[in-house]
Amino acid sequence: MDEKSTQTPRRFGDDPYWLPLLLLAFSDALVFAGSMWLAYVVRFYSPLEGLFPLQAGWDPPSFSLFFKFGLAAAIIGVAVFERLGFYRARIGMDRRVHILRIIFGVIVVNLILQAFLSLTATPLSRGTRIVAFCLTIPLAVLAHYFLKNAHHSMLRRGWGYRRTLLIAANRESVPHILQEIGGGHGSEFLIAGVQLSDLEASADFEGESVGEIPILGNPILDLRRTIARGDIDTVFIGLEADQIDWVPQIIEHCEAFQVDYFLTSDLFEKLLDKVQVDGKVLAPVLSLGDTPLSGSGVVLKRLMDLAGSAALILVCLPVWAMVAVLIKLDSKGPLFYKQERIGHDGRTFEVIKFRTMRPDAEVESGPVWSTQDDPRRTRLGKFLRETNLDETPQFINVFRGEMSLVGPRPERPYFVNQFKKEIPSYMKRHMVKSGITGWAQVNGLRGDTSIEERTVYDMWYIEHWSVWLDLRILFRTLKATENAH
Repeated sequence: MDEKSTQTPRRFGDDPYWLPLLLLAFSDALVFAGSMWLAYVVRFYSPLEGLFPLQAGWDPPSFSLFFKFGLAAAIIGVAVFERLGFYRARIGMDRRVHILRIIFGVIVVNLILQAFLSLTATPLSRGTRIVAFCLTIPLAVLAHYFLKNAHHSMLRRGWGYRRTLLIAANRESVPHILQEIGGGHGSEFLIAGVQLSDLEASADFEGESVGEIPILGNPILDLRRTIARGDIDTVFIGLEADQIDWVPQIIEHCEAFQVDYFLTSDLFEKLLDKVQVDGKVLAPVLSLGDTPLSGSGVVLKRLMDLAGSAALILVCLPVWAMVAVLIKLDSKGPLFYKQERIGHDGRTFEVIKFRTMRPDAEVESGPVWSTQDDPRRTRLGKFLRETNLDETPQFINVFRGEMSLVGPRPERPYFVNQFKKEIPSYMKRHMVKSGITGWAQVNGLRGDTSIEERTVYDMWYIEHWSVWLDLRILFRTLKATENAH
Protein backbone atom coordinates (compact mmCIF):
# COMPACT_ATOMS: atom_id res chain seq x y z
CA MET A 1 0.00 0.00 0.00
CA ASP A 2 1.46 3.39 -0.98
CA GLU A 3 1.67 6.34 1.36
CA LYS A 4 -1.11 8.26 -0.33
CA SER A 5 -3.65 5.51 0.20
CA THR A 6 -3.12 5.65 3.97
CA GLN A 7 -4.44 9.17 4.18
CA THR A 8 -7.82 9.17 5.94
CA PRO A 9 -8.36 12.69 7.21
CA ARG A 10 -11.49 13.23 9.31
CA ARG A 11 -13.10 16.42 8.07
CA PHE A 12 -16.49 18.04 8.53
CA GLY A 13 -17.17 19.04 4.92
CA ASP A 14 -14.77 20.51 2.40
CA ASP A 15 -14.32 23.69 4.43
CA PRO A 16 -15.56 23.01 7.95
CA TYR A 17 -14.77 26.49 9.25
CA TRP A 18 -17.73 28.12 7.51
CA LEU A 19 -20.34 25.89 9.16
CA PRO A 20 -20.55 27.64 12.57
CA LEU A 21 -20.37 31.07 10.95
CA LEU A 22 -23.25 30.29 8.59
CA LEU A 23 -25.29 28.72 11.40
CA LEU A 24 -24.91 31.84 13.53
CA ALA A 25 -25.89 34.14 10.65
CA PHE A 26 -28.89 31.91 9.83
CA SER A 27 -30.01 31.87 13.47
CA ASP A 28 -29.75 35.69 13.65
CA ALA A 29 -31.86 36.01 10.51
CA LEU A 30 -34.43 33.66 12.02
CA VAL A 31 -34.47 35.64 15.26
CA PHE A 32 -35.12 38.98 13.51
CA ALA A 33 -37.81 37.55 11.22
CA GLY A 34 -39.32 35.25 13.84
CA SER A 35 -39.56 38.03 16.41
CA MET A 36 -41.65 40.11 14.01
CA TRP A 37 -43.90 37.17 13.13
CA LEU A 38 -44.30 36.14 16.77
CA ALA A 39 -45.00 39.75 17.75
CA TYR A 40 -47.91 39.79 15.31
CA VAL A 41 -49.45 36.77 17.07
CA VAL A 42 -48.80 38.23 20.54
CA ARG A 43 -50.18 41.63 19.54
CA PHE A 44 -53.41 40.51 17.91
CA TYR A 45 -54.18 36.91 18.92
CA SER A 46 -52.98 36.34 22.50
CA PRO A 47 -54.13 37.28 26.01
CA LEU A 48 -51.66 40.18 25.86
CA GLU A 49 -53.55 41.93 23.04
CA GLY A 50 -55.25 44.04 25.67
CA LEU A 51 -51.99 45.91 26.26
CA PHE A 52 -52.40 47.52 22.83
CA PRO A 53 -56.18 47.65 22.23
CA LEU A 54 -57.44 48.31 18.73
CA GLN A 55 -59.71 51.26 18.12
CA ALA A 56 -63.40 50.44 18.04
CA GLY A 57 -64.47 48.86 14.76
CA TRP A 58 -60.88 48.03 13.63
CA ASP A 59 -59.93 44.49 12.61
CA PRO A 60 -56.44 42.99 12.95
CA PRO A 61 -54.34 43.79 9.83
CA SER A 62 -53.26 41.13 7.34
CA PHE A 63 -50.22 39.02 8.25
CA SER A 64 -48.80 39.47 4.72
CA LEU A 65 -47.20 42.86 5.38
CA PHE A 66 -45.67 41.67 8.67
CA PHE A 67 -44.27 38.58 6.93
CA LYS A 68 -42.49 40.73 4.33
CA PHE A 69 -41.30 43.16 6.99
CA GLY A 70 -39.88 40.24 8.97
CA LEU A 71 -37.84 39.13 5.93
CA ALA A 72 -36.53 42.67 5.50
CA ALA A 73 -35.60 42.77 9.20
CA ALA A 74 -33.70 39.48 8.79
CA ILE A 75 -31.60 40.78 5.88
CA ILE A 76 -30.83 44.12 7.53
CA GLY A 77 -30.18 42.43 10.90
CA VAL A 78 -27.57 40.05 9.50
CA ALA A 79 -25.90 42.91 7.58
CA VAL A 80 -25.70 45.08 10.73
CA PHE A 81 -24.45 42.20 12.91
CA GLU A 82 -21.80 41.41 10.29
CA ARG A 83 -20.55 45.01 10.38
CA LEU A 84 -20.47 44.83 14.19
CA GLY A 85 -18.07 41.89 13.94
CA PHE A 86 -20.27 39.04 15.16
CA TYR A 87 -19.23 36.76 12.29
CA ARG A 88 -15.62 37.88 12.28
CA ALA A 89 -14.81 36.85 15.87
CA ARG A 90 -14.66 33.12 15.02
CA ILE A 91 -17.18 31.60 17.38
CA GLY A 92 -15.64 28.79 19.33
CA MET A 93 -12.54 30.85 20.12
CA ASP A 94 -14.60 33.51 21.90
CA ARG A 95 -17.37 31.90 24.00
CA ARG A 96 -18.59 35.19 25.45
CA VAL A 97 -22.04 36.48 24.53
CA HIS A 98 -21.72 40.20 23.81
CA ILE A 99 -25.05 41.36 25.19
CA LEU A 100 -24.42 45.12 24.93
CA ARG A 101 -23.30 44.75 21.32
CA ILE A 102 -26.43 42.72 20.55
CA ILE A 103 -28.64 45.41 22.10
CA PHE A 104 -26.85 48.11 20.12
CA GLY A 105 -27.22 46.10 16.90
CA VAL A 106 -30.95 45.56 17.44
CA ILE A 107 -31.42 49.31 18.07
CA VAL A 108 -29.56 50.16 14.84
CA VAL A 109 -31.68 47.67 12.86
CA ASN A 110 -34.90 49.14 14.23
CA LEU A 111 -33.77 52.70 13.42
CA ILE A 112 -33.06 51.62 9.82
CA LEU A 113 -36.45 49.93 9.56
CA GLN A 114 -38.19 52.99 11.01
CA ALA A 115 -36.44 55.21 8.45
CA PHE A 116 -37.61 52.88 5.68
CA LEU A 117 -41.20 53.00 6.93
CA SER A 118 -41.10 56.80 7.13
CA LEU A 119 -39.63 57.26 3.65
CA THR A 120 -42.10 54.87 2.04
CA ALA A 121 -45.08 56.01 4.16
CA THR A 122 -45.79 52.36 5.00
CA PRO A 123 -48.27 51.94 7.87
CA LEU A 124 -47.21 49.25 10.33
CA SER A 125 -48.48 48.72 13.86
CA ARG A 126 -46.22 50.54 16.33
CA GLY A 127 -47.30 48.20 19.12
CA THR A 128 -46.28 45.14 17.11
CA ARG A 129 -42.85 46.64 16.43
CA ILE A 130 -42.36 47.36 20.14
CA VAL A 131 -43.20 43.74 20.98
CA ALA A 132 -40.83 42.54 18.24
CA PHE A 133 -38.01 44.71 19.63
CA CYS A 134 -38.53 43.31 23.11
CA LEU A 135 -38.49 39.73 21.76
CA THR A 136 -35.44 40.14 19.49
CA ILE A 137 -32.90 40.94 22.20
CA PRO A 138 -33.43 37.93 24.52
CA LEU A 139 -33.88 35.54 21.59
CA ALA A 140 -30.64 36.74 19.99
CA VAL A 141 -28.77 36.40 23.29
CA LEU A 142 -30.07 32.84 23.73
CA ALA A 143 -29.21 31.90 20.13
CA HIS A 144 -25.63 33.18 20.50
CA TYR A 145 -25.21 31.40 23.83
CA PHE A 146 -26.41 28.00 22.63
CA LEU A 147 -24.60 28.13 19.27
CA LYS A 148 -21.28 29.16 20.80
CA ASN A 149 -21.50 26.33 23.32
CA ALA A 150 -22.51 23.88 20.59
CA HIS A 151 -19.52 24.89 18.51
CA HIS A 152 -17.22 24.49 21.49
CA SER A 153 -18.52 20.92 21.80
CA MET A 154 -17.80 20.39 18.10
CA LEU A 155 -14.22 21.49 18.62
CA ARG A 156 -13.76 19.02 21.49
CA ARG A 157 -14.96 16.22 19.17
CA GLY A 158 -12.62 17.24 16.36
CA TRP A 159 -15.24 18.85 14.12
CA GLY A 160 -15.36 22.30 12.60
CA TYR A 161 -11.68 23.19 12.17
CA ARG A 162 -8.69 22.43 9.99
CA ARG A 163 -6.06 20.24 11.68
CA THR A 164 -3.06 22.25 10.63
CA LEU A 165 0.68 21.69 10.44
CA LEU A 166 2.61 24.93 10.86
CA ILE A 167 5.94 25.23 9.06
CA ALA A 168 8.08 27.95 10.61
CA ALA A 169 11.69 29.11 10.48
CA ASN A 170 12.45 28.60 14.19
CA ARG A 171 10.93 28.33 17.66
CA GLU A 172 11.05 32.08 18.21
CA SER A 173 8.78 32.83 15.24
CA VAL A 174 6.02 30.37 16.25
CA PRO A 175 4.25 32.39 19.02
CA HIS A 176 3.89 35.43 16.75
CA ILE A 177 2.43 33.36 13.88
CA LEU A 178 0.01 31.60 16.25
CA GLN A 179 -1.15 34.94 17.63
CA GLU A 180 -1.76 36.32 14.15
CA ILE A 181 -3.63 33.20 12.98
CA GLY A 182 -5.78 33.09 16.11
CA GLY A 183 -6.59 36.79 15.97
CA GLY A 184 -7.49 36.89 12.30
CA HIS A 185 -8.81 33.39 11.62
CA GLY A 186 -9.81 32.03 15.03
CA SER A 187 -11.03 28.48 15.17
CA GLU A 188 -10.58 27.82 11.46
CA PHE A 189 -7.14 26.38 12.20
CA LEU A 190 -6.17 24.02 15.03
CA ILE A 191 -2.38 23.79 15.04
CA ALA A 192 -1.70 20.07 15.53
CA GLY A 193 2.08 20.28 15.11
CA VAL A 194 4.95 22.43 13.98
CA GLN A 195 7.97 21.76 11.76
CA LEU A 196 11.02 24.00 12.00
CA SER A 197 13.44 24.67 9.17
CA ASP A 198 16.39 25.19 11.54
CA LEU A 199 16.30 21.53 12.74
CA GLU A 200 18.65 19.09 11.05
CA ALA A 201 18.20 15.74 12.80
CA SER A 202 15.55 13.82 14.75
CA ALA A 203 17.60 14.14 17.92
CA ASP A 204 17.07 17.90 17.78
CA PHE A 205 13.35 17.70 18.45
CA GLU A 206 12.38 14.27 19.81
CA GLY A 207 9.77 14.76 22.54
CA GLU A 208 9.97 18.56 22.39
CA SER A 209 7.23 21.11 21.84
CA VAL A 210 6.61 24.81 21.39
CA GLY A 211 4.20 25.57 24.19
CA GLU A 212 1.70 22.71 23.93
CA ILE A 213 2.30 22.11 20.21
CA PRO A 214 4.54 19.12 19.43
CA ILE A 215 7.55 19.62 17.14
CA LEU A 216 7.28 17.18 14.24
CA GLY A 217 10.66 17.67 12.63
CA ASN A 218 12.03 19.50 9.63
CA PRO A 219 9.80 20.28 6.61
CA ILE A 220 12.28 18.97 4.05
CA LEU A 221 13.21 15.80 5.93
CA ASP A 222 9.92 14.92 7.65
CA LEU A 223 6.99 16.62 5.88
CA ARG A 224 6.11 13.76 3.52
CA ARG A 225 6.01 11.21 6.35
CA THR A 226 3.95 13.53 8.58
CA ILE A 227 1.30 14.17 5.91
CA ALA A 228 1.13 10.49 4.93
CA ARG A 229 -0.11 9.53 8.40
CA GLY A 230 -3.43 11.24 7.55
CA ASP A 231 -3.64 13.41 10.68
CA ILE A 232 -3.26 16.74 8.85
CA ASP A 233 -5.86 18.60 6.78
CA THR A 234 -3.89 21.76 6.06
CA VAL A 235 -0.30 22.99 5.96
CA PHE A 236 0.42 26.61 6.75
CA ILE A 237 3.76 27.80 5.37
CA GLY A 238 5.12 30.57 7.57
CA LEU A 239 8.79 30.54 6.57
CA GLU A 240 10.94 33.62 6.27
CA ALA A 241 11.09 35.36 2.88
CA ASP A 242 14.73 34.28 2.35
CA GLN A 243 13.64 30.61 2.57
CA ILE A 244 11.48 30.83 -0.54
CA ASP A 245 13.48 28.03 -2.24
CA TRP A 246 11.93 25.56 0.24
CA VAL A 247 8.36 26.40 -0.78
CA PRO A 248 8.04 24.54 -4.14
CA GLN A 249 9.06 21.22 -2.56
CA ILE A 250 6.62 21.73 0.35
CA ILE A 251 3.81 22.51 -2.12
CA GLU A 252 4.70 19.39 -4.13
CA HIS A 253 4.27 17.17 -1.06
CA CYS A 254 0.95 18.84 -0.17
CA GLU A 255 -0.46 18.37 -3.66
CA ALA A 256 0.71 14.75 -3.82
CA PHE A 257 -1.39 13.94 -0.74
CA GLN A 258 -4.25 16.34 -1.60
CA VAL A 259 -3.67 18.42 1.52
CA ASP A 260 -4.65 22.11 1.49
CA TYR A 261 -1.88 24.64 2.00
CA PHE A 262 -1.60 28.37 2.54
CA LEU A 263 1.21 30.91 2.28
CA THR A 264 1.69 34.26 3.95
CA SER A 265 1.23 37.20 1.59
CA ASP A 266 4.98 37.94 1.64
CA LEU A 267 5.86 34.38 0.61
CA PHE A 268 3.16 34.48 -2.05
CA GLU A 269 4.72 37.55 -3.63
CA LYS A 270 8.25 36.14 -3.40
CA LEU A 271 7.17 32.82 -4.93
CA LEU A 272 5.47 34.40 -7.92
CA ASP A 273 8.42 36.76 -8.35
CA LYS A 274 10.69 33.73 -8.88
CA VAL A 275 8.61 31.87 -11.47
CA GLN A 276 7.07 32.63 -14.85
CA VAL A 277 3.39 33.15 -14.06
CA ASP A 278 1.37 30.87 -16.31
CA GLY A 279 -1.48 29.81 -14.02
CA LYS A 280 0.11 26.47 -13.17
CA VAL A 281 1.40 27.71 -9.81
CA LEU A 282 -1.53 27.84 -7.40
CA ALA A 283 -0.56 29.57 -4.17
CA PRO A 284 -3.48 30.25 -1.82
CA VAL A 285 -2.79 33.15 0.52
CA LEU A 286 -3.72 33.45 4.18
CA SER A 287 -3.59 37.10 5.22
CA LEU A 288 -2.29 37.30 8.77
CA GLY A 289 -4.28 39.77 10.80
CA ASP A 290 -7.85 40.80 10.06
CA THR A 291 -8.46 42.57 6.75
CA PRO A 292 -11.78 43.71 5.25
CA LEU A 293 -11.53 41.12 2.46
CA SER A 294 -11.18 38.11 4.75
CA GLY A 295 -13.56 35.98 6.78
CA SER A 296 -17.19 37.04 6.45
CA GLY A 297 -16.18 39.79 4.02
CA VAL A 298 -15.32 37.14 1.43
CA VAL A 299 -18.72 35.47 1.88
CA LEU A 300 -20.61 38.77 1.66
CA LYS A 301 -18.72 39.86 -1.46
CA ARG A 302 -19.35 36.51 -3.18
CA LEU A 303 -23.08 36.71 -2.39
CA MET A 304 -23.16 40.20 -3.91
CA ASP A 305 -21.33 38.92 -6.99
CA LEU A 306 -23.71 36.00 -7.46
CA ALA A 307 -26.86 38.10 -7.06
CA GLY A 308 -25.51 41.01 -9.08
CA SER A 309 -24.12 38.97 -11.98
CA ALA A 310 -27.26 36.82 -12.26
CA ALA A 311 -29.47 39.92 -12.42
CA LEU A 312 -27.18 41.70 -14.89
CA ILE A 313 -26.98 38.67 -17.19
CA LEU A 314 -30.77 38.60 -17.40
CA VAL A 315 -30.93 42.35 -18.08
CA CYS A 316 -28.19 42.17 -20.71
CA LEU A 317 -29.52 39.22 -22.72
CA PRO A 318 -31.61 41.34 -25.16
CA VAL A 319 -28.72 43.81 -25.57
CA TRP A 320 -26.25 40.98 -26.18
CA ALA A 321 -28.48 39.55 -28.90
CA MET A 322 -28.54 42.93 -30.66
CA VAL A 323 -24.76 43.42 -30.28
CA ALA A 324 -24.14 39.91 -31.64
CA VAL A 325 -26.07 40.71 -34.82
CA LEU A 326 -24.22 44.04 -35.26
CA ILE A 327 -20.79 42.41 -34.80
CA LYS A 328 -21.55 39.85 -37.50
CA LEU A 329 -22.78 42.57 -39.87
CA ASP A 330 -19.79 44.83 -39.14
CA SER A 331 -16.85 42.44 -39.68
CA LYS A 332 -15.82 38.85 -40.16
CA GLY A 333 -14.58 36.81 -37.23
CA PRO A 334 -15.81 35.32 -33.96
CA LEU A 335 -18.45 36.97 -31.81
CA PHE A 336 -16.52 36.77 -28.55
CA TYR A 337 -12.89 37.42 -27.79
CA LYS A 338 -11.50 35.07 -25.13
CA GLN A 339 -8.14 35.85 -23.62
CA GLU A 340 -6.07 34.18 -20.89
CA ARG A 341 -5.66 36.32 -17.78
CA ILE A 342 -4.05 35.84 -14.36
CA GLY A 343 -6.52 36.06 -11.50
CA HIS A 344 -6.90 35.08 -7.85
CA ASP A 345 -3.94 33.15 -6.36
CA GLY A 346 -2.07 33.30 -9.68
CA ARG A 347 -4.58 31.05 -11.48
CA THR A 348 -5.39 31.56 -15.14
CA PHE A 349 -8.86 31.87 -16.61
CA GLU A 350 -10.33 33.00 -19.91
CA VAL A 351 -11.88 36.46 -19.75
CA ILE A 352 -14.87 36.88 -22.10
CA LYS A 353 -15.43 40.06 -24.14
CA PHE A 354 -17.24 41.04 -27.28
CA ARG A 355 -14.71 41.22 -30.11
CA THR A 356 -13.81 44.85 -30.90
CA MET A 357 -10.74 44.32 -33.10
CA ARG A 358 -9.81 42.53 -36.27
CA PRO A 359 -9.19 38.78 -35.77
CA ASP A 360 -5.50 39.24 -36.79
CA ALA A 361 -4.92 42.23 -34.47
CA GLU A 362 -1.83 40.75 -32.72
CA VAL A 363 -0.45 38.46 -35.40
CA GLU A 364 2.42 40.86 -36.23
CA SER A 365 2.74 42.94 -33.06
CA GLY A 366 2.29 40.28 -30.38
CA PRO A 367 0.75 41.29 -27.01
CA VAL A 368 0.51 45.10 -26.83
CA TRP A 369 -1.70 47.63 -25.03
CA SER A 370 -4.65 49.08 -26.88
CA THR A 371 -4.44 52.83 -27.52
CA GLN A 372 -6.91 55.72 -27.80
CA ASP A 373 -7.16 55.61 -31.61
CA ASP A 374 -6.11 52.00 -32.13
CA PRO A 375 -6.26 51.28 -35.89
CA ARG A 376 -6.96 47.61 -35.19
CA ARG A 377 -10.46 48.37 -33.90
CA THR A 378 -13.53 47.66 -35.95
CA ARG A 379 -16.09 50.39 -36.61
CA LEU A 380 -18.47 48.88 -34.06
CA GLY A 381 -15.58 48.13 -31.69
CA LYS A 382 -14.96 51.82 -31.04
CA PHE A 383 -18.58 52.26 -29.89
CA LEU A 384 -18.53 49.10 -27.76
CA ARG A 385 -15.40 50.25 -25.95
CA GLU A 386 -16.61 53.79 -25.38
CA THR A 387 -19.82 52.47 -23.82
CA ASN A 388 -18.10 49.55 -21.99
CA LEU A 389 -20.52 47.13 -23.66
CA ASP A 390 -17.58 44.95 -24.74
CA GLU A 391 -16.89 44.17 -21.06
CA THR A 392 -20.42 43.04 -20.14
CA PRO A 393 -19.97 39.32 -21.07
CA GLN A 394 -17.59 39.20 -18.09
CA PHE A 395 -20.70 38.98 -15.93
CA ILE A 396 -20.50 35.29 -16.91
CA ASN A 397 -16.95 35.14 -15.48
CA VAL A 398 -18.29 36.66 -12.26
CA PHE A 399 -21.18 34.20 -12.03
CA ARG A 400 -18.76 31.28 -12.51
CA GLY A 401 -16.59 32.58 -9.65
CA GLU A 402 -13.56 33.46 -11.80
CA MET A 403 -13.95 37.20 -11.23
CA SER A 404 -15.74 39.70 -9.03
CA LEU A 405 -17.83 42.68 -10.08
CA VAL A 406 -15.26 44.94 -8.42
CA GLY A 407 -11.55 44.30 -7.98
CA PRO A 408 -8.15 44.82 -9.60
CA ARG A 409 -8.32 44.34 -13.37
CA PRO A 410 -6.73 41.03 -14.49
CA GLU A 411 -3.73 41.13 -16.82
CA ARG A 412 -2.33 38.71 -19.36
CA PRO A 413 0.54 36.39 -18.27
CA TYR A 414 2.93 38.23 -20.61
CA PHE A 415 2.34 41.55 -18.86
CA VAL A 416 2.21 40.05 -15.35
CA ASN A 417 5.67 38.53 -15.79
CA GLN A 418 6.89 41.91 -16.99
CA PHE A 419 5.26 44.07 -14.30
CA LYS A 420 6.23 41.88 -11.33
CA LYS A 421 9.91 42.64 -12.04
CA GLU A 422 9.36 46.38 -12.26
CA ILE A 423 6.72 47.24 -9.66
CA PRO A 424 7.02 46.52 -5.91
CA SER A 425 4.06 44.61 -4.42
CA TYR A 426 2.50 44.11 -7.86
CA MET A 427 1.79 40.41 -7.22
CA LYS A 428 -0.20 41.20 -4.08
CA ARG A 429 -3.00 42.34 -6.40
CA HIS A 430 -3.64 38.63 -6.97
CA MET A 431 -4.53 38.01 -3.32
CA VAL A 432 -8.15 38.81 -4.25
CA LYS A 433 -10.36 38.08 -7.23
CA SER A 434 -9.97 40.26 -10.28
CA GLY A 435 -12.83 42.59 -11.14
CA ILE A 436 -14.71 43.92 -14.15
CA THR A 437 -14.16 47.39 -12.77
CA GLY A 438 -12.07 48.73 -9.91
CA TRP A 439 -10.98 51.69 -7.83
CA ALA A 440 -8.18 52.47 -10.29
CA GLN A 441 -10.52 52.41 -13.28
CA VAL A 442 -13.10 54.81 -11.84
CA ASN A 443 -10.25 57.19 -11.03
CA GLY A 444 -9.30 57.41 -14.71
CA LEU A 445 -6.63 54.68 -14.85
CA ARG A 446 -7.82 52.54 -17.75
CA GLY A 447 -6.21 51.23 -20.91
CA ASP A 448 -2.71 52.55 -21.62
CA THR A 449 -2.18 54.31 -18.28
CA SER A 450 0.43 54.03 -15.51
CA ILE A 451 0.53 50.50 -14.08
CA GLU A 452 2.41 51.86 -11.04
CA GLU A 453 -0.47 54.19 -10.22
CA ARG A 454 -3.00 51.43 -10.84
CA THR A 455 -1.19 49.16 -8.39
CA VAL A 456 -1.31 51.86 -5.70
CA TYR A 457 -5.07 52.25 -6.19
CA ASP A 458 -5.59 48.45 -6.23
CA MET A 459 -3.73 47.98 -2.94
CA TRP A 460 -5.72 50.81 -1.35
CA TYR A 461 -8.93 49.06 -2.44
CA ILE A 462 -7.85 45.72 -0.93
CA GLU A 463 -6.98 47.37 2.38
CA HIS A 464 -10.15 49.51 2.60
CA TRP A 465 -12.79 47.25 1.04
CA SER A 466 -16.39 47.58 2.14
CA VAL A 467 -19.80 46.90 0.61
CA TRP A 468 -20.33 50.64 0.27
CA LEU A 469 -17.02 51.09 -1.53
CA ASP A 470 -18.03 48.40 -4.05
CA LEU A 471 -21.40 50.09 -4.59
CA ARG A 472 -19.70 53.45 -5.00
CA ILE A 473 -17.31 52.03 -7.61
CA LEU A 474 -20.16 50.36 -9.52
CA PHE A 475 -22.16 53.60 -9.54
CA ARG A 476 -19.17 55.61 -10.81
CA THR A 477 -18.51 52.95 -13.47
CA LEU A 478 -21.98 53.51 -14.92
CA LYS A 479 -21.10 57.17 -15.52
CA ALA A 480 -17.50 56.66 -16.68
CA THR A 481 -16.46 56.61 -20.33
CA GLU A 482 -13.11 58.40 -20.04
CA ASN A 483 -10.10 56.35 -21.16
CA ALA A 484 -12.36 53.55 -22.40
CA HIS A 485 -10.35 52.36 -25.39
